[in-house]
Amino acid sequence: MNLRLDPAPNAAIDAVHRALRAHGLEVENFEFTEHESSGLADLLGGPPERILAVKCRSTNEERLYASGPDSAWLGAFVMDLGSGHFGKLPAGER
Repeated sequence: MNLRLDPAPNAAIDAVHRALRAHGLEVENFEFTEHESSGLADLLGGPPERILAVKCRSTNEERLYASGPDSAWLGAFVMDLGSGHFGKLPAGER
């Protein structure tokens, strides 16, 4: 897992691991890769943006999240988990 998120990377990693486990998913089944954005935010005078790619190895589902300063990517990720985007939800959890 390659996950480097500022300002508190350990807190972000811990939160991701807890969210995955809470949804009955294995941490090892996911890849996290952070990329530089296209630079559009820089051109518009905004804070630098990064893109976080999250991929579920078993389903090949991949979602992209803006992970720059003040980003709410973790909330969006948890919502996607809850919606079953990275795998089927057990019966009764829909």
